[in-house]
Amino acid sequence: MGECSFIELVKKHFGYLVEKYGFAVVAERYDPEIFGNGLVRFQSPSVIITVVLDRGQVLTDVQPYPEILGREFGLGTIIEFLAPEVSEPVYVFPDEWDDYWAMIEWQTARVACMLSRHCVSLLAGRFSEWEELNNIRKVQALNKYRALTGTNAVKITSRSAQEIVRKEMKKRHRGEVI
Repeated sequence: MGECSFIELVKKHFGYLVEKYGFAVVAERYDPEIFGNGLVRFQSPSVIITVVLDRGQVLTDVQPYPEILGREFGLGTIIEFLAPEVSEPVYVFPDEWDDYWAMIEWQTARVACMLSRHCVSLLAGRFSEWEELNNIRKVQALNKYRALTGTNAVKITSRSAQEIVRKEMKKRHRGEVI
């Protein structure tokens, strides 16, 4: 397969987003000089799905549309929320594979299948629990912080400090250098 095959693989395996759910491809990129990383972004009237190739790993992020800062969730988090009975891991990254592009296609097909099988309500635009999902993520992050440090996280109570942090987060979200 050629260098730009990641984009083709994503369009092939995630084609159901366009055909069945009315998504459109709104961005695509492949950077062979940057570890061969790539990205394909699909958008519907209510959801953005981004499929990323990052150093040989295919990942998927989901967020509401229009975009809300801090409301981007990995597919694993979405599936855990929508289908807690699913026991198989969302992402499987093989240690060795004879054919790199065959491995990328296998990962892409697997993630596309997980999304289509477990996220129908979200894909159909019938998902409104973004705030609840974000609250669960906050609790999980706090619990992880406590487990790693043995202490509680510091809470910013000053309005001016919160505004500074919010501005920095927006810059990072837009990819601006800080």
